[in-house]
Amino acid sequence: MRLDPIDSQIISMLQNDGRRSYSEIADTVGRTEVTIRRRVKRLIDEGYIKRFTVILDPLKIGRKIRAVIRVKTAMKEAAVISKKLREFDEVNEAYFLDGACGLMIMVTVDDLTELKTFLETRLGRIPGVGDAETCIVLEEIKSAF
Repeated sequence: MRLDPIDSQIISMLQNDGRRSYSEIADTVGRTEVTIRRRVKRLIDEGYIKRFTVILDPLKIGRKIRAVIRVKTAMKEAAVISKKLREFDEVNEAYFLDGACGLMIMVTVDDLTELKTFLETRLGRIPGVGDAETCIVLEEIKSAF
């Protein structure tokens, strides 16, 4: 099913503030609260909305180092690599990319020692993981969250 303009408005409002009330959304889009509840339920049921969550600022909760890591991988080990990366608390995002890009992951750690330990004893021990190029984030310019 395709999204209509009302669905798109609802999604946009929830992305900006997931705690926004259905009555507030209804007032903004010109529909009833019951209609908004039904639409949100349908958007969830059909997989457009995967989940509602809280996005924490890693710096405010004590994590001080964010890094983007590009990893050369053996594609035949993609399933094993994917499974292991999901288990690591340090990993915020991970993507297999097309072509020679390999794997790109975003990690957040407390300090450089923890980053080094992650690279050597966790990431580096996954079968199929090769060389890694690590770039430390100096400043967040724009984020989807």
